[in-house]
Amino acid sequence: MAYRICISSAIALSLLLTACIWHLGSNSMIACGFFGAFFIHVGARPDRKHIGISAAIGAAVSILYLLAGGHFGPDPLAAFIGAGAFLGIGSLMTMSIDIVWTGSRDYVVPLRDALILPVFALVAGLCMNFVNGRPLPSYDYRLWTFDVSLWNSPERTVAHWVQTIPGLRTAASITYSSLLIFPPLYHAWAAWRGAPRRMHLMNAFVVAGLCGFVLYQICPAIGPLYCFKSQFPDHLPSLSPDTKLSVFLSPDVHNAMPSMHITWALLVWWSAHELGKWAVAIASVFVVLTGISMIGSGEHYLVDVVVALPLILLVHGLCMKKKAWSIGGAALALGWLIFFRTGASIGVPGAVNWVLVAATLALSTWPLRRRYAVRTAPLREPAALSFGAPVQGSSAS
Repeated sequence: MAYRICISSAIALSLLLTACIWHLGSNSMIACGFFGAFFIHVGARPDRKHIGISAAIGAAVSILYLLAGGHFGPDPLAAFIGAGAFLGIGSLMTMSIDIVWTGSRDYVVPLRDALILPVFALVAGLCMNFVNGRPLPSYDYRLWTFDVSLWNSPERTVAHWVQTIPGLRTAASITYSSLLIFPPLYHAWAAWRGAPRRMHLMNAFVVAGLCGFVLYQICPAIGPLYCFKSQFPDHLPSLSPDTKLSVFLSPDVHNAMPSMHITWALLVWWSAHELGKWAVAIASVFVVLTGISMIGSGEHYLVDVVVALPLILLVHGLCMKKKAWSIGGAALALGWLIFFRTGASIGVPGAVNWVLVAATLALSTWPLRRRYAVRTAPLREPAALSFGAPVQGSSAS
Protein backbone atom coordinates (compact mmCIF):
# COMPACT_ATOMS: atom_id res chain seq x y z
CA MET A 1 0.00 0.00 0.00
CA ALA A 2 2.81 2.42 0.91
CA TYR A 3 4.56 1.60 -2.37
CA ARG A 4 1.41 2.30 -4.38
CA ILE A 5 0.77 5.58 -2.56
CA CYS A 6 4.35 6.75 -3.12
CA ILE A 7 4.35 5.84 -6.81
CA SER A 8 0.97 7.47 -7.39
CA SER A 9 2.08 10.62 -5.56
CA ALA A 10 5.32 10.77 -7.55
CA ILE A 11 3.41 10.49 -10.85
CA ALA A 12 0.97 13.22 -9.83
CA LEU A 13 3.72 15.55 -8.62
CA SER A 14 5.83 14.99 -11.76
CA LEU A 15 2.95 15.85 -14.06
CA LEU A 16 2.00 18.93 -12.02
CA LEU A 17 5.59 20.21 -12.01
CA THR A 18 5.86 19.59 -15.76
CA ALA A 19 2.70 21.61 -16.34
CA CYS A 20 4.01 24.51 -14.25
CA ILE A 21 7.62 24.56 -15.45
CA TRP A 22 6.71 24.33 -19.14
CA HIS A 23 3.69 26.69 -18.87
CA LEU A 24 1.41 24.05 -20.32
CA GLY A 25 -1.57 26.37 -20.59
CA SER A 26 0.23 28.69 -23.02
CA ASN A 27 2.95 26.55 -24.65
CA SER A 28 1.09 25.07 -27.62
CA MET A 29 3.89 22.79 -28.81
CA ILE A 30 4.24 20.99 -25.48
CA ALA A 31 0.49 21.18 -24.83
CA CYS A 32 -0.33 19.39 -28.10
CA GLY A 33 1.72 16.41 -26.96
CA PHE A 34 -0.23 16.10 -23.72
CA PHE A 35 -3.56 16.70 -25.48
CA GLY A 36 -2.74 13.77 -27.76
CA ALA A 37 -2.45 11.51 -24.72
CA PHE A 38 -6.18 11.96 -24.14
CA PHE A 39 -6.99 10.80 -27.69
CA ILE A 40 -4.81 7.72 -27.29
CA HIS A 41 -6.53 6.94 -23.99
CA VAL A 42 -9.94 7.15 -25.67
CA GLY A 43 -8.63 5.06 -28.58
CA ALA A 44 -7.96 2.24 -26.12
CA ARG A 45 -11.73 2.07 -25.48
CA PRO A 46 -11.69 2.43 -21.68
CA ASP A 47 -14.62 2.30 -19.32
CA ARG A 48 -16.66 5.50 -19.27
CA LYS A 49 -15.84 6.07 -15.61
CA HIS A 50 -12.14 6.22 -16.50
CA ILE A 51 -12.85 9.03 -18.96
CA GLY A 52 -14.77 10.83 -16.21
CA ILE A 53 -11.94 10.31 -13.73
CA SER A 54 -9.44 11.65 -16.29
CA ALA A 55 -11.54 14.79 -16.80
CA ALA A 56 -11.83 15.32 -13.03
CA ILE A 57 -8.09 14.88 -12.50
CA GLY A 58 -7.36 17.23 -15.39
CA ALA A 59 -9.63 19.88 -13.92
CA ALA A 60 -8.00 19.53 -10.49
CA VAL A 61 -4.48 19.81 -11.92
CA SER A 62 -5.48 22.84 -14.01
CA ILE A 63 -6.76 24.58 -10.86
CA LEU A 64 -3.47 23.87 -9.07
CA TYR A 65 -1.66 25.17 -12.16
CA LEU A 66 -3.59 28.44 -12.02
CA LEU A 67 -3.01 28.77 -8.27
CA ALA A 68 0.72 28.34 -8.91
CA GLY A 69 0.67 31.36 -11.23
CA GLY A 70 0.12 29.64 -14.56
CA HIS A 71 -2.20 31.00 -17.25
CA PHE A 72 -3.95 29.99 -20.45
CA GLY A 73 -3.53 31.79 -23.74
CA PRO A 74 -2.43 34.13 -25.19
CA ASP A 75 -5.17 33.48 -27.77
CA PRO A 76 -8.30 31.30 -27.77
CA LEU A 77 -6.64 28.50 -29.78
CA ALA A 78 -3.67 28.29 -27.39
CA ALA A 79 -6.06 28.35 -24.44
CA PHE A 80 -8.11 25.51 -25.96
CA ILE A 81 -5.03 23.39 -26.62
CA GLY A 82 -3.79 24.16 -23.11
CA ALA A 83 -7.09 23.01 -21.62
CA GLY A 84 -6.88 19.85 -23.70
CA ALA A 85 -3.39 19.24 -22.36
CA PHE A 86 -4.79 18.95 -18.84
CA LEU A 87 -7.27 16.37 -20.12
CA GLY A 88 -4.20 14.50 -21.35
CA ILE A 89 -2.57 14.81 -17.94
CA GLY A 90 -5.71 13.31 -16.45
CA SER A 91 -5.51 10.41 -18.90
CA LEU A 92 -1.83 9.79 -18.15
CA MET A 93 -2.54 9.73 -14.42
CA THR A 94 -5.60 7.49 -14.81
CA MET A 95 -3.75 4.93 -16.93
CA SER A 96 -0.66 5.01 -14.69
CA ILE A 97 -2.56 4.68 -11.43
CA ASP A 98 -4.71 1.87 -12.85
CA ILE A 99 -1.57 -0.10 -13.65
CA VAL A 100 -0.08 0.59 -10.20
CA TRP A 101 -3.19 -0.23 -8.17
CA THR A 102 -4.76 -3.09 -10.13
CA GLY A 103 -1.75 -4.68 -11.82
CA SER A 104 -3.75 -4.76 -15.06
CA ARG A 105 -1.82 -4.78 -18.35
CA ASP A 106 -4.65 -3.25 -20.40
CA TYR A 107 -3.17 0.25 -20.31
CA VAL A 108 0.51 -0.64 -20.72
CA VAL A 109 0.65 -0.15 -24.50
CA PRO A 110 -1.69 2.89 -24.63
CA LEU A 111 0.29 4.55 -21.81
CA ARG A 112 3.55 3.92 -23.63
CA ASP A 113 2.14 5.41 -26.84
CA ALA A 114 0.59 8.34 -24.98
CA LEU A 115 3.95 9.26 -23.41
CA ILE A 116 5.87 9.29 -26.70
CA LEU A 117 4.84 12.74 -27.90
CA PRO A 118 5.03 14.60 -24.55
CA VAL A 119 8.50 13.21 -23.85
CA PHE A 120 9.63 13.94 -27.40
CA ALA A 121 8.31 17.52 -27.28
CA LEU A 122 10.09 18.19 -23.98
CA VAL A 123 13.41 16.71 -25.14
CA ALA A 124 13.21 18.34 -28.58
CA GLY A 125 12.65 21.74 -27.01
CA LEU A 126 15.73 21.35 -24.82
CA CYS A 127 17.88 20.13 -27.72
CA MET A 128 16.82 22.97 -30.04
CA ASN A 129 17.54 25.53 -27.32
CA PHE A 130 20.99 24.02 -26.78
CA VAL A 131 21.94 23.87 -30.46
CA ASN A 132 20.59 27.33 -31.29
CA GLY A 133 22.11 29.12 -28.33
CA ARG A 134 24.69 30.86 -30.56
CA PRO A 135 24.94 32.35 -34.08
CA LEU A 136 25.13 29.69 -36.78
CA PRO A 137 25.73 29.86 -40.55
CA SER A 138 22.56 30.16 -42.62
CA TYR A 139 22.22 29.09 -46.25
CA ASP A 140 18.91 30.88 -46.82
CA TYR A 141 19.95 32.84 -49.90
CA ARG A 142 20.72 29.64 -51.79
CA LEU A 143 17.36 28.12 -50.87
CA TRP A 144 15.53 31.27 -51.86
CA THR A 145 17.25 31.57 -55.26
CA PHE A 146 16.34 27.95 -55.96
CA ASP A 147 12.69 28.74 -55.24
CA VAL A 148 12.80 31.79 -57.50
CA SER A 149 14.28 29.70 -60.33
CA LEU A 150 11.21 27.44 -60.14
CA TRP A 151 8.55 30.10 -59.79
CA ASN A 152 8.82 33.83 -59.38
CA SER A 153 8.82 34.11 -55.58
CA PRO A 154 6.39 31.39 -54.44
CA GLU A 155 6.63 32.75 -50.90
CA ARG A 156 5.20 36.10 -52.01
CA THR A 157 2.45 34.41 -54.01
CA VAL A 158 1.30 32.13 -51.18
CA ALA A 159 1.51 34.99 -48.67
CA HIS A 160 -0.78 36.97 -50.99
CA TRP A 161 -3.28 34.08 -50.98
CA VAL A 162 -3.26 34.05 -47.19
CA GLN A 163 -3.84 37.80 -47.04
CA THR A 164 -6.62 37.99 -49.64
CA ILE A 165 -8.65 34.75 -49.51
CA PRO A 166 -11.30 35.04 -46.76
CA GLY A 167 -10.79 32.64 -43.88
CA LEU A 168 -7.59 31.12 -45.27
CA ARG A 169 -5.31 32.88 -42.80
CA THR A 170 -7.34 31.65 -39.84
CA ALA A 171 -7.64 28.08 -41.13
CA ALA A 172 -3.95 27.86 -41.98
CA SER A 173 -2.88 29.36 -38.66
CA ILE A 174 -5.06 26.97 -36.66
CA THR A 175 -3.72 23.99 -38.61
CA TYR A 176 -0.10 25.07 -38.19
CA SER A 177 -0.45 25.68 -34.45
CA SER A 178 -2.26 22.40 -33.77
CA LEU A 179 -0.06 20.19 -35.97
CA LEU A 180 1.15 17.93 -33.16
CA ILE A 181 -2.40 16.94 -32.26
CA PHE A 182 -2.92 15.06 -35.53
CA PRO A 183 -0.42 12.17 -35.16
CA PRO A 184 -1.88 10.91 -31.84
CA LEU A 185 -5.40 11.61 -33.13
CA TYR A 186 -4.91 9.38 -36.18
CA HIS A 187 -3.03 6.81 -34.11
CA ALA A 188 -5.98 6.67 -31.71
CA TRP A 189 -8.44 6.56 -34.61
CA ALA A 190 -6.72 3.46 -35.99
CA ALA A 191 -6.70 1.79 -32.55
CA TRP A 192 -10.38 2.58 -31.99
CA ARG A 193 -11.43 1.20 -35.38
CA GLY A 194 -9.14 -1.82 -35.17
CA ALA A 195 -7.53 -0.90 -38.50
CA PRO A 196 -4.41 -2.86 -39.46
CA ARG A 197 -1.30 -0.67 -39.48
CA ARG A 198 1.81 -1.14 -41.53
CA MET A 199 3.69 1.42 -39.44
CA HIS A 200 3.39 2.67 -35.86
CA LEU A 201 2.61 6.35 -36.43
CA MET A 202 3.88 7.61 -33.06
CA ASN A 203 7.20 5.83 -33.48
CA ALA A 204 7.47 7.21 -37.00
CA PHE A 205 6.83 10.71 -35.66
CA VAL A 206 9.80 10.46 -33.30
CA VAL A 207 12.06 8.86 -35.91
CA ALA A 208 11.23 11.71 -38.30
CA GLY A 209 12.02 14.27 -35.61
CA LEU A 210 15.40 12.69 -34.85
CA CYS A 211 16.32 12.48 -38.55
CA GLY A 212 15.17 16.05 -39.11
CA PHE A 213 17.26 17.31 -36.20
CA VAL A 214 20.37 15.72 -37.74
CA LEU A 215 19.58 17.14 -41.19
CA TYR A 216 19.12 20.64 -39.73
CA GLN A 217 22.82 20.68 -38.95
CA ILE A 218 23.92 19.92 -42.53
CA CYS A 219 22.31 22.87 -44.30
CA PRO A 220 21.06 25.25 -41.58
CA ALA A 221 18.42 27.80 -42.59
CA ILE A 222 16.07 30.09 -40.71
CA GLY A 223 13.28 30.78 -43.23
CA PRO A 224 12.45 33.82 -45.41
CA LEU A 225 10.58 35.72 -42.67
CA TYR A 226 13.69 35.81 -40.48
CA CYS A 227 16.15 36.15 -43.36
CA PHE A 228 14.48 39.07 -45.15
CA LYS A 229 12.62 40.47 -42.13
CA SER A 230 10.58 43.57 -43.14
CA GLN A 231 11.10 42.80 -46.84
CA PHE A 232 8.88 39.72 -46.53
CA PRO A 233 6.61 39.21 -48.37
CA ASP A 234 5.97 42.29 -50.53
CA HIS A 235 9.48 43.63 -51.00
CA LEU A 236 11.61 40.55 -51.57
CA PRO A 237 14.65 41.32 -53.74
CA SER A 238 14.59 40.27 -57.39
CA LEU A 239 16.98 37.64 -58.67
CA SER A 240 19.88 39.14 -60.62
CA PRO A 241 23.59 38.51 -61.15
CA ASP A 242 24.25 40.85 -58.22
CA THR A 243 21.97 38.97 -55.83
CA LYS A 244 23.77 38.17 -52.60
CA LEU A 245 24.27 34.40 -52.21
CA SER A 246 26.73 34.40 -49.34
CA VAL A 247 26.33 32.40 -46.14
CA PHE A 248 25.65 34.59 -43.10
CA LEU A 249 25.59 34.10 -39.34
CA SER A 250 22.23 34.23 -37.60
CA PRO A 251 21.16 33.73 -33.95
CA ASP A 252 17.66 32.63 -35.03
CA VAL A 253 16.42 29.03 -34.80
CA HIS A 254 17.74 26.98 -37.73
CA ASN A 255 14.86 24.61 -38.33
CA ALA A 256 13.75 25.41 -41.89
CA MET A 257 15.50 22.75 -43.98
CA PRO A 258 13.86 20.28 -44.23
CA SER A 259 10.36 21.18 -43.06
CA MET A 260 9.34 18.92 -40.20
CA HIS A 261 5.82 20.37 -40.25
CA ILE A 262 5.11 19.04 -43.74
CA THR A 263 7.00 15.81 -42.96
CA TRP A 264 4.77 15.06 -39.98
CA ALA A 265 1.65 16.14 -41.89
CA LEU A 266 2.49 13.77 -44.76
CA LEU A 267 3.20 10.91 -42.37
CA VAL A 268 -0.34 11.37 -41.07
CA TRP A 269 -1.61 11.51 -44.66
CA TRP A 270 0.01 8.21 -45.61
CA SER A 271 -1.26 6.51 -42.46
CA ALA A 272 -4.77 7.78 -43.24
CA HIS A 273 -4.89 5.41 -46.24
CA GLU A 274 -5.41 2.58 -43.78
CA LEU A 275 -8.51 4.23 -42.34
CA GLY A 276 -10.44 4.87 -45.53
CA LYS A 277 -11.32 7.69 -47.89
CA TRP A 278 -12.78 10.05 -45.29
CA ALA A 279 -9.60 9.86 -43.25
CA VAL A 280 -7.55 10.57 -46.39
CA ALA A 281 -9.79 13.52 -47.31
CA ILE A 282 -9.41 15.10 -43.86
CA ALA A 283 -5.67 14.49 -43.85
CA SER A 284 -5.41 16.00 -47.35
CA VAL A 285 -6.98 19.24 -46.16
CA PHE A 286 -4.61 19.16 -43.20
CA VAL A 287 -1.58 18.77 -45.51
CA VAL A 288 -2.68 21.56 -47.86
CA LEU A 289 -3.35 24.02 -45.04
CA THR A 290 -0.04 23.11 -43.39
CA GLY A 291 1.83 23.78 -46.63
CA ILE A 292 0.06 27.09 -47.22
CA SER A 293 0.69 28.21 -43.65
CA MET A 294 4.38 27.32 -43.53
CA ILE A 295 5.17 29.01 -46.86
CA GLY A 296 2.73 31.92 -46.59
CA SER A 297 3.91 32.80 -43.10
CA GLY A 298 7.55 32.87 -44.17
CA GLU A 299 8.60 30.03 -41.89
CA HIS A 300 9.77 27.84 -44.79
CA TYR A 301 10.86 27.84 -48.42
CA LEU A 302 9.14 25.79 -51.09
CA VAL A 303 12.26 23.64 -51.44
CA ASP A 304 11.95 22.67 -47.76
CA VAL A 305 8.85 20.72 -48.82
CA VAL A 306 10.77 19.02 -51.64
CA VAL A 307 13.49 17.78 -49.29
CA ALA A 308 10.84 16.53 -46.85
CA LEU A 309 9.70 13.94 -49.44
CA PRO A 310 12.82 11.73 -49.29
CA LEU A 311 12.84 12.17 -45.52
CA ILE A 312 9.39 10.55 -45.43
CA LEU A 313 10.70 7.63 -47.48
CA LEU A 314 13.66 7.31 -45.08
CA VAL A 315 11.34 7.25 -42.06
CA HIS A 316 9.12 4.60 -43.60
CA GLY A 317 12.18 2.53 -44.41
CA LEU A 318 13.51 2.72 -40.85
CA CYS A 319 10.15 2.00 -39.22
CA MET A 320 9.11 -0.77 -41.62
CA LYS A 321 12.62 -2.28 -41.91
CA LYS A 322 12.88 -1.61 -45.64
CA LYS A 323 16.61 -1.17 -46.19
CA ALA A 324 16.26 -0.02 -49.80
CA TRP A 325 13.80 2.69 -48.78
CA SER A 326 16.09 3.86 -45.98
CA ILE A 327 19.12 4.05 -48.24
CA GLY A 328 17.22 5.72 -51.06
CA GLY A 329 15.54 8.30 -48.82
CA ALA A 330 18.80 9.12 -47.01
CA ALA A 331 20.70 9.46 -50.29
CA LEU A 332 18.13 11.79 -51.81
CA ALA A 333 17.84 13.97 -48.70
CA LEU A 334 21.59 14.23 -48.21
CA GLY A 335 22.07 14.89 -51.90
CA TRP A 336 19.79 17.91 -51.74
CA LEU A 337 21.44 19.29 -48.61
CA ILE A 338 24.94 18.91 -50.04
CA PHE A 339 23.68 20.48 -53.29
CA PHE A 340 22.88 23.68 -51.37
CA ARG A 341 25.64 23.61 -48.78
CA THR A 342 28.44 23.33 -51.34
CA GLY A 343 26.95 26.00 -53.58
CA ALA A 344 26.41 23.58 -56.46
CA SER A 345 22.86 24.93 -56.75
CA ILE A 346 24.08 28.40 -57.74
CA GLY A 347 23.42 29.21 -61.39
CA VAL A 348 21.56 25.99 -62.21
CA PRO A 349 18.80 26.74 -64.77
CA GLY A 350 15.20 26.58 -63.62
CA ALA A 351 14.38 23.82 -66.13
CA VAL A 352 17.05 21.59 -64.58
CA ASN A 353 15.77 22.36 -61.10
CA TRP A 354 12.24 21.36 -62.15
CA VAL A 355 13.60 18.04 -63.39
CA LEU A 356 15.33 17.49 -60.03
CA VAL A 357 12.11 18.25 -58.18
CA ALA A 358 10.04 15.93 -60.38
CA ALA A 359 12.59 13.12 -60.03
CA THR A 360 12.62 13.52 -56.23
CA LEU A 361 8.82 13.43 -56.12
CA ALA A 362 8.67 10.28 -58.22
CA LEU A 363 11.48 8.41 -56.45
CA SER A 364 10.19 9.32 -52.98
CA THR A 365 6.52 8.47 -53.48
CA TRP A 366 6.53 5.56 -55.93
CA PRO A 367 7.47 2.88 -53.34
CA LEU A 368 4.89 4.23 -50.88
CA ARG A 369 2.12 4.35 -53.49
CA ARG A 370 2.68 0.67 -54.16
CA ARG A 371 2.64 -0.10 -50.46
CA TYR A 372 -0.43 1.90 -49.44
CA ALA A 373 -3.94 1.70 -50.85
CA VAL A 374 -7.13 3.33 -49.63
CA ARG A 375 -9.17 0.73 -47.77
CA THR A 376 -12.47 -0.20 -49.38
CA ALA A 377 -13.42 -3.12 -47.11
CA PRO A 378 -15.52 -2.11 -44.08
CA LEU A 379 -13.62 -1.79 -40.83
CA ARG A 380 -14.72 -3.54 -37.67
CA GLU A 381 -17.20 -1.38 -35.82
CA PRO A 382 -15.96 -0.17 -32.41
CA ALA A 383 -17.30 -2.00 -29.40
CA ALA A 384 -19.13 -0.24 -26.61
CA LEU A 385 -16.92 1.52 -24.10
CA SER A 386 -15.81 -1.02 -21.52
CA PHE A 387 -12.58 -1.17 -19.57
CA GLY A 388 -10.59 -4.28 -20.33
CA ALA A 389 -11.53 -4.46 -24.02
CA PRO A 390 -8.47 -5.58 -25.96
CA VAL A 391 -6.41 -2.77 -27.42
CA GLN A 392 -6.23 -3.27 -31.18
CA GLY A 393 -3.20 -2.60 -33.31
CA SER A 394 -1.11 -1.08 -30.55
CA SER A 395 2.19 -2.80 -31.14
CA ALA A 396 4.80 -1.45 -33.51
CA SER A 397 4.96 -3.07 -36.91
